[in-house]
Amino acid sequence: MTRPRSTMIALFVVVLVLVVATAAQDLGVRISNGTKALTLDHVLRGGFRLMPRGLAGLQWHPDGERFTWVKRVKGKPALVAASVNRETSDVVLDAAAVQAAWKKAGYEGRALRISPGLRWNDGGKSLRLFQGGALYRIDLKPVKITRLHKLPGGANPVAFSSGDRRVSFVKDFNIHVVKEDGSTVQVTRDGYEDLTHGVSVSRSEFGIHDGMWWDPTGRRLAFYREDLRPIEPYPYADFKKRPARRVHGRYPMAGRKGSIVQVGVYDSRSDDQATVVWLDSDPRADDYLTNVTWGPEGKRLYVAHVNRGQDTMTLVEYAAATGKRLRVLFSETDKEWIEPEHGPVFLPDGSRRFLWFSPRDGFRHLYLYTREGKLVRKVVEGDFDVAKFTGWEPGGKGFYFETTGPNPLEWHLYHASLSGGERAVTHGRGRHKALVSPSGRYVLDSHTHLELPLAVDLLTGLGETVRRIHEVPNPLKAYRMGTHRFFTVKSEDGRDLHGHVIFPPDLDPKKKYPVIQYVYGGPHSQLVQDWWLGGRGRWVLWLHYMAARGYVVLRLDNRGTANRGIEFEQVLHRRLGTCELADQLRGLDHVLGLGFADPDRVGIHGWSYGGFLTLSLMTRAGKRYRAGVAGAPVTDWAYYETGYGERYMDTPEENRKGYRTANPSTHVKGIQGSLLVVHGSSDRTVMWQNTIDFLDRCIRADIEVETMIYPGQKHGFSGKSFSHFLRKLTKFFDRELLDPR
Repeated sequence: MTRPRSTMIALFVVVLVLVVATAAQDLGVRISNGTKALTLDHVLRGGFRLMPRGLAGLQWHPDGERFTWVKRVKGKPALVAASVNRETSDVVLDAAAVQAAWKKAGYEGRALRISPGLRWNDGGKSLRLFQGGALYRIDLKPVKITRLHKLPGGANPVAFSSGDRRVSFVKDFNIHVVKEDGSTVQVTRDGYEDLTHGVSVSRSEFGIHDGMWWDPTGRRLAFYREDLRPIEPYPYADFKKRPARRVHGRYPMAGRKGSIVQVGVYDSRSDDQATVVWLDSDPRADDYLTNVTWGPEGKRLYVAHVNRGQDTMTLVEYAAATGKRLRVLFSETDKEWIEPEHGPVFLPDGSRRFLWFSPRDGFRHLYLYTREGKLVRKVVEGDFDVAKFTGWEPGGKGFYFETTGPNPLEWHLYHASLSGGERAVTHGRGRHKALVSPSGRYVLDSHTHLELPLAVDLLTGLGETVRRIHEVPNPLKAYRMGTHRFFTVKSEDGRDLHGHVIFPPDLDPKKKYPVIQYVYGGPHSQLVQDWWLGGRGRWVLWLHYMAARGYVVLRLDNRGTANRGIEFEQVLHRRLGTCELADQLRGLDHVLGLGFADPDRVGIHGWSYGGFLTLSLMTRAGKRYRAGVAGAPVTDWAYYETGYGERYMDTPEENRKGYRTANPSTHVKGIQGSLLVVHGSSDRTVMWQNTIDFLDRCIRADIEVETMIYPGQKHGFSGKSFSHFLRKLTKFFDRELLDPR
C-alpha cells in the first residue's frame, strides 16, 4: 500500500519534529521543574542561599568515634556531636553556656560566637578558637573560657606554635612574638613597605601562601624577608584625592629585576631575644626560595630553590641554629618549566625520610627519598595527578591523598602504601571531600555531582558506606531552570577536552538561541567539574541565570589547564593564546553542531586569563563572535609579573615572537563584533596599563571599543562595583545578542 507524496512529506516532517523535540528534552540533567523566575537580584543578593551548604565546621572528635559540626539550635549557633554508632546528635556547647562562661571570666565586650573556627584541643578536653584578634581555650564540663593571647590591632598574619605556647604576628612590616609569660618581643625592626617580614613573597607563586612557620617543638620561628627595592616603583594612584595622589608600590614585570628573598630563623630561647640567623643562601643567584619546610626534630630547614629561568629546582638542607647550608639533597630539571608547590613530607617515624611531589613521569606523583636525598621508589602510580597530601594513617605505613583519579571531572580520597599500591577510599561519581578519623576506621565523605547538590556519608576506612548523615535538598527546586550536561571533544592533537553546556528551559527545536561562551583557560584552573550546577564559584549561578533567560551557555577546559598531567599543561609553553584558542573554538563548534545555538549570535566573556582569551578570540577569530566582555585582561605578557609570566613565556628578550603573537593588540583589526573591556583602577595583579595599551592600539587602528573602569577596585570586584558590573554585563549581552538582526 502506498501513500500520496504530500502525505509522506508531512509525515516525515512530523517525525522529524518529534525526534528533534525528544532530543531537546534529552539534552541533559534538568535542575528543577519549578515555575519561579530566577532574577539577577537572586544571584547578587541571595546567591549564597541558592547554593548548597554542608555541615559547617565538620570535624572529627579526637576519640575517633564522634564527629562534630556547628548548627543552629533554637535559633542560635551551637556545637553538636554525633556518634558513628548513633544517628541522633547532642549539643556539646551552646550559646547560653558560652555567654555564662564569658561573664564569669570577666572579659569585656561581646561574648565569643560559636563558629566553624572551633577546633578540638587537648585530646578532646577543650576547644580552641581564634576570634577578634585573640586566642581562647574553652574547657568543657564545666564550660570555662580562658584567653591565652590577645594581639594588638593590625596584627596580620598570625602563626601559633605547637600547643599555642607562643604566637607570632606581623605588624608594621615587622615580626613580633608573644612568649608564654605574655611578654612581647620585637624580632625584626627594619621593616617598611619595601622591606617586609613574615608575609608571602614572590607574589605567592610556587605554592607560597604564608611567610612564617614555627618548628614542631615550638622553639624556633622561620620567616621570609623580602627586599622589594630592586623592583622599579610603579605609579599607582588614588583618584579619590584632589588632586590624585600617588600610592607607593612596586610591580616586577617579566624580564626585569625581581625582589631579593631571605629566610631568617628566630630562636625563642636565645640570650638576646631579638637575635636572628639567616640561611646561607646567595642573593646573587636570583633564586626563588620556595616551600620552606621544617624537619621533624626542629633542627633543620629545607628550601626548594628554583632558578630564575624556572627550569631547575634544588632541594637544600640548612642548619636552623646557624643558617649553614648543609647539603643539596637532589635536583630536578625540566626544559619547559619546573614548579614545586609542596615541600618534603616527612615520615612520622623520625627517620627524616620524606615524600616528594614530582611530575617527572608525566603526572604529579609521590616519590620516597632517604634522609640523604637518595630516591627509594615511586609510591603512587596512575594516569592522574596527586593534588594534595592529606595525612598519615595510624602507624605511618601508609598515607592518604586527594586526586581526580582516572576521571578528571571527579575528585577522590585515595590511600597508598609506602611499599607501593594505592586504592580509592571514596567511590561514586562527583567531587568528594573526605575527612579521615584519627583512628583511620572511619571517613566523613562530603560529595556532590551534577545531579546531587550535596550529601555527607559516613564510610568505613575501606570506603564502605555506613549511612548518610546529611543531604541538601535542591535549593533551586522552585525555580524554572534549564538542562545541562557535560560533553567531550578532541583537540587537534587528539586529546580529550571536557566541556559543560547549559540549555534554556523548554528548548524549542524551531528556535535558534544566542550563545555565551565563558572562558578562563589558564594554568592552575579547572572550570568543568562534576559538581552540582557543573562547577562552583559565584559565576556559576549567573551562568545558569543567563541560560534560564534564553541563552545557551558553554564552558570548556582547554589544553594548559590543571589535573590532566604535565604534558597537557606544558603544551602552551612560550605560546600563550594559541592552543587555547583552537580548543575553545572546537568546543564552540560542538555546541553549534547540536542545532539549537545560533552561530550568528555568539558572545564571549572571561576575567583575568579569561579576559586575555576573550580578547584573543575576539581579535584572532573575530568573525565567530558578535560580542565580547573582557575583564581585567592581560594584553601584553611583558606587563605581567616575573614568576608567572617567565614560567610560561620565558622573558620578552628570549621570546620576542611569542610575546608579539600572544598580544591581542597585535591583532585588533580582526575585531568584528562589539567589545567591552572592564578593569579596576587599583588592580595590582593585572596592571591597568594592559587595558590602556590595548585601547591605544584600538584607537590607532580606528576600532571602536567600549570601556568601563571601576574606581578603586582591585583584581576581584566587590560590593556595589561587582553588582554594577554584573548588571552591566547582563545588559550588554542582552543588547548585543537577543536581537537576531
